[in-house]
Amino acid sequence: RAFMAAAVANTKGDGSNTYLLLGPIGTGAFGNDVIKIGNIFRKVLKSKLMGSNDSITKAFENIWFVSTDEWKNDKFEKIMCTSEITEVSKP
Repeated sequence: RAFMAAAVANTKGDGSNTYLLLGPIGTGAFGNDVIKIGNIFRKVLKSKLMGSNDSITKAFENIWFVSTDEWKNDKFEKIMCTSEITEVSKP
């Protein structure tokens, strides 16, 4: 939440021509579940921040999830495109 607040604070005007790049934080060596991390990102992005009536997503024209592992990009896209929180996979 803190780094997204910092990103929002650094956008200018209406958010046009702005990009938020997210990565699979903690899903490599730390072994966190990609779906769980994606759900956390989604929850924060859909929340209101800094007294706004709109979600954080409205502060950016483009939000990209960037990983060298294509399957992680695919899972993240699926999570962001669903209307409900995805079930966390079991190991």
